[in-house]
Amino acid sequence: MFENSLSAFAGISFQDVMVFLIPFVAAVLIDLLTHRKGHKITMGNALFWSIIWVVCSLAFGVYIWFHKGAHGGPENASLYFTGYVLEKALALDNLFAFYLIFKSFGLTQDQNQHYQHRILYWGILGAIVFRLFFLGFGALIVNVSPFVLILFALVVLWTVWKMWKSGEDDEEVDYTNHWSVLMVRKFTKTNPSIESGHFFSHGVTPLFLCLICIEVCDVIFAFDSMPVIVAVVRDPYLMITSSLWAAAGLRSLYFLLIAAQNLFWALDKAVMVLLIFVSFKLIGSAFGYHLPNAVSLTIVGLVLATGVIWSLAVKAPEEGEDEKKAENTDTP
Repeated sequence: MFENSLSAFAGISFQDVMVFLIPFVAAVLIDLLTHRKGHKITMGNALFWSIIWVVCSLAFGVYIWFHKGAHGGPENASLYFTGYVLEKALALDNLFAFYLIFKSFGLTQDQNQHYQHRILYWGILGAIVFRLFFLGFGALIVNVSPFVLILFALVVLWTVWKMWKSGEDDEEVDYTNHWSVLMVRKFTKTNPSIESGHFFSHGVTPLFLCLICIEVCDVIFAFDSMPVIVAVVRDPYLMITSSLWAAAGLRSLYFLLIAAQNLFWALDKAVMVLLIFVSFKLIGSAFGYHLPNAVSLTIVGLVLATGVIWSLAVKAPEEGEDEKKAENTDTP
């Protein structure tokens, strides 16, 4: 039953693994060693490292383009770039969830902001491991039956519904009472102080509880995003490499997004449109219809570009409402 899936993994050579693994591990180690001390991340630092991660990812995509083996060529390069862009786009909602988690634990206050970096330092490593596991599992089962693709489509539509409902709900969740946090508190001694700056100090500190909450939320996100990447990319090597290159740069992307969270307000709407497109692509694939890779990449790029342009051209609905209230208040 798993012969087709296993044959896809069998096509990954030792050279394929090393060409990805050596530069990827080197880049991650350089990033982690450069930021091993907990300090407040500036916009300049976040932008600089975001550019570095994008350049590294593009360089690997160029290698795929000119590589003539099982995973090379323009067609496979378009798949790689599609997977990369999708992973980045899907991460936006998750990174904003990280911000709300930090806010619940009081880590968005000026005197505590530098702790965010320490938590993301380890959290992104966990994100890489989770994506490797879920994408490997997804690649293994995707060719078992066409009905698996339909099941994936339902998961994607469920994700759209959750994003829509969370957008309508103005109430912020108190993540200090998240089930993962309550479970840790139930079995371990907790220290309510974060002054030590450590995860463990006379028990687990709120920094460790925040890290646990972020890791659990990322597990859920990795599971939700897995069908999307699997549906579009399908090739195990390309989906794993594109997703991991995207995940490795999430720490820097987080600090950029938080600084510009009100600027690109329509991006989450664009992501929902993308997910609906992917769900239809999944259903079409289940019945034997495959959209050309170049068309998929073009659609992904156009939808995200529309979200960015719309955000810049039109004020966020909340801003428009606030201005009207101010005008009504100033009117005698």
